Amino acid sequence: MKDKTIKTGNLTIGEGMPKICIPVMGKNLEEITEHTKRAVSAQPDLLEWRADSYEKILEPGKAREALRQIRETAGQLPILFTFRSAAEGGEKAITPETYTALCIEAAISGYADLIDIEAKMEGLDAAGLIKSIHQENRLVIASRHYFHKTPEEDEMREIFKTLEHSGADILKLAVMPQTLQDVINLLDITQEMQTAASRLVITMSMGPLGAITRISGETFGSCITYASAGATSAPGQLPAEEVRTIQEILHRSTTPSSKH
Repeated sequence: MKDKTIKTGNLTIGEGMPKICIPVMGKNLEEITEHTKRAVSAQPDLLEWRADSYEKILEPGKAREALRQIRETAGQLPILFTFRSAAEGGEKAITPETYTALCIEAAISGYADLIDIEAKMEGLDAAGLIKSIHQENRLVIASRHYFHKTPEEDEMREIFKTLEHSGADILKLAVMPQTLQDVINLLDITQEMQTAASRLVITMSMGPLGAITRISGETFGSCITYASAGATSAPGQLPAEEVRTIQEILHRSTTPSSKH
């Protein structure tokens, strides 16, 4: 099988247990700093700054200023910059032009290691944006979110093809289950994409019904799991400490050296 691992700093994504990412929220710099401190204390593998939660994010220069502050608090932890649009479950609406400029600002700042791009945003030149971010030597997660449904399996396959064609480094799909079968379908597609896709994948089935998908990534093929350290950024996120404990138990039980 082709090695699909990628590195950012000292972190290798795609080997061993899924890496734990804790989102940082906050409507002002004070809250952002406090949330960052709390997240760092939970010892994640990387942080995600949910920039759409910041009330001044659309003002010129504010993204860079906040990212610099997060970097000072986060130390060497990789930082994922994410502006989640209202259309995909975020806190603010944004035009494709402003979204593009914001993501490029984050990449150029030097403080963000990865950038999340909503590759199916209407009117967005996702491939062009991703190319620009890669020119700044930053990694890209191409994402798609469904907060009200789980698409059929064939549609999920097509979504992954679109994300893959964007040129991103990691492909992310988050869905909302209505039934247990929805959760099973998402896990089935995850396992399929683990080998079918040329890139690493992240998947999750949100809400309480999909909790199993947040802890079983090593089995089914999801390389990052999002967990909480206080405030959550999506329905169903579990505390990072609990996720780590469960993942370690599963990892020990499935490695070849395990004794049964």
